[in-house]
Amino acid sequence: MGCSNQQDIIIPEEIQELENLTVIQSTLEDARVKASFTREFTYGEADEIIIGRVGDLAVDNLGRVYISDVQAQAINVFEPDGKFITTLGSEGRGPGGFNYVKKLKIHDKLLYAADANFGIRRINIFSLDSLSLKETVLVGKNENKYTLPENSYPGIENIYIKSDGSYFVEYVANASIPDEMWQNVDHYGHIYMMDTGGEIASEQVFRFKDAILVNKPEGAFSPIEPFWGIAIKKLNGENDFLLARPEDFLIKVYNQEGVYQKAFYYPKNKIPLTYETAIEAGVHEYYIQRMEFMDLPSNWPVIRSFIIDDKNNIWVATTVENMNVYEWWLLEPSGELITTFDWSRDEPIEAIKNGKMYTRQTDEETGLEQVVRYNVEINGFK
Repeated sequence: MGCSNQQDIIIPEEIQELENLTVIQSTLEDARVKASFTREFTYGEADEIIIGRVGDLAVDNLGRVYISDVQAQAINVFEPDGKFITTLGSEGRGPGGFNYVKKLKIHDKLLYAADANFGIRRINIFSLDSLSLKETVLVGKNENKYTLPENSYPGIENIYIKSDGSYFVEYVANASIPDEMWQNVDHYGHIYMMDTGGEIASEQVFRFKDAILVNKPEGAFSPIEPFWGIAIKKLNGENDFLLARPEDFLIKVYNQEGVYQKAFYYPKNKIPLTYETAIEAGVHEYYIQRMEFMDLPSNWPVIRSFIIDDKNNIWVATTVENMNVYEWWLLEPSGELITTFDWSRDEPIEAIKNGKMYTRQTDEETGLEQVVRYNVEINGFK
């Protein structure tokens, strides 16, 4: 264990038992530098293109921005200065088509776009040079040779592109619906290694608790993310998986074979979950009125999001007493604290690349979603 100072701290027993655990007792006063952000461009505000609902986004090495529109089932491409270039893909089952464009990833001049439809699981791959479809890969064509999750039609939740161009695919299978209303059920993600042709290359790499699902009276069986949060998974530039559960400021590192390597933990104060804080956090009135029927956690999720930038630094959004903001912690790849800053919950941070930060905003007048780019300055570098 490593600590930034020698004060006694209380560490949950299940975390103490982890091997290669680094405990970093940093405080806000330990932040070595300050971060500043300057708004530069907005994507999706021009008359020539309107984004119905922003899905995922990706940024290439030229600074061009790719934004999926889950309402139109297409990908809009913009110049770094916000000028619209073209649209990739469209709704449909043919080559380059989407039923539900889920995740975007960029690697080696290629854009990978995962279609999360439960019936047709595929990845459309577009050339960044020509901005045209290169190929459509059907995922898991040989899945009958492997043990998939206990569901006949698992859907793709995410893709993770490795440095050699092969990838991991995260399946999410529907859990069994419980009989009782408001009953909680653990939901799991399952990651498999795929070759470049979309065939499963090995048995399941690893399985993890993804979310808590709740059986609601209307027949919907879904996570109530504001109360429980979800597991967050990222692949860094070293092909290592980073996994964070929402209950603690704990990030575990696994190698590409799914073998646990190390973890780092910050002892951070937890914020009690109450009616008052739920109202302050802007939770939908439907859920607030039904909190008494739910088996809720006693505290808010500690980690709400994290992002790995192109330098392998880790940006982590945490819950604080002010329910209007998240407190973001910028960490070195080792877990050491660089700086912290507050950022509005209403403007989630989606990506950081090339010294730029990309956020999601809703236009107050039109109600349409946009992506905004900020220049980032930390300790003199951009």
